[in-house]
Formats: sequence, structure tokens, C-alpha cells
Amino acid sequence: MVAALVALGCSFSVSAATLVPLKGVSVYFINGQEAESRIGKNELAEGENQVVVRMDKKVGKGSSSGVFTSAPYVLTFNVSGDEVKINHPIARSEQEAKAAFRTDQPDWRITQDGSTLSYSQEKLQAQSGFLPYMKMDELIAAHNAERGIVFDNGQMTKAEQATTATIVTTAAVATSKDVTAANNNAPKTTVKAEPTKVENVEQLKAWYLKASKEERKEFRKWMIDQE
Repeated sequence: MVAALVALGCSFSVSAATLVPLKGVSVYFINGQEAESRIGKNELAEGENQVVVRMDKKVGKGSSSGVFTSAPYVLTFNVSGDEVKINHPIARSEQEAKAAFRTDQPDWRITQDGSTLSYSQEKLQAQSGFLPYMKMDELIAAHNAERGIVFDNGQMTKAEQATTATIVTTAAVATSKDVTAANNNAPKTTVKAEPTKVENVEQLKAWYLKASKEERKEFRKWMIDQE
């Protein structure tokens, strides 16, 4: 029995690869789950993986130095080796960093066992208002839902989606009675009042209290940069 368990453990370790973020790269989510370590090693499953990362690094020298934090990016790549390393785009100064992320396709340097690994990427859609990436887990869930991406035991797959032909056929056979019923059941549009200044302040307080220690630190840094 013990030998069988050892063999089973070995089989899992063989199929799992190690993700190593290099200095200046923070890993937030892996395959829809929060990373065990943002700046340390994590495990990746064999096959297609989705990793959400940010560049978060001190750039520049002397009085012109500062911490540059990029928007989160959703990276997708296929793992077949033992070790995957992610490095941020070349950015030695704040100006270089801003230039690197001016487009939505920054040049992340990703290798697998020492060889360049191809990947696809998308900038994570931010929520409107203050602290646009505070609820990152919800943003990632929405990102994956829109694309039909699901995870089954750590494996990334795409859910089947209705084809355009099916939608057109369904619409063609709808009767006037169906249309009337649909209109009657349609949700009524309501006009939401603009929040007052007091409400905004209370909401900011609530966000701050809910934020983690690291998120509060990022928020305070952001406030200083705005002054």
C-alpha cells in the first residue's frame, strides 16, 4: 500500500512543472486559482495553463527611481517540460516601462527548460471607478466566463458555446406570442442615481478595510503618486 502511494506521488510530481517568476514579476492567479506564492515558485499542470501576472519592480536610479506596477495580464501557454520561467519586458527606467506597456502586447520573456516558450496574452479588463483591479478574482472569473474557459481538476478547457446557426434558427421559429411573452418578462430599466460625495468616501473606506496589507500599501503609493 505504501509503495503504491509513493508511486502515485511520483507520477504527480513528474506531470507537474515548476513556475518561476523572475525578479520584478508577480504571479496572482494560476488556472483560475490564487497563486500559492506571488514571487516564489508555483506548480503548473502539464498541458495548457493560464497565468495572471504583473510587472512590479523598482526602476530608475537615484531621485528618479520608483516602483512601476503594470496592469495584470492573462498569459496562456502549453507546458510540456519541467520548469517555466517568466521575466518582465525590458524596463530599466520608468520611461522604458511605460513604453513597454503602451500597447496591450508587452514582450514578456518566457522560457521552458531554457528555451523560448510561445504564449498568448490579454490585458485583464479593469472595472470602472477607483482601484480598478481590487477584485481581481471576480475580474478573472468574468474574463474566463466570456471566453468559455473552464478548469477541471486544474486542466484548462473551453466550454461548448452555441453556434450562430443555432441562434438564427431559434429566432426564426419564434412566434409573435413568444415575443410578447418575452417583452412582458423583460427586466424593467431603472435609472441609478449618481453617488454623492459622502457615499464615495464611505465606499473608499469600505474598500480600504477589506483590502489586504499588500493592497493597502499599493493604494497608499498610488495616492502619493497622484499628488
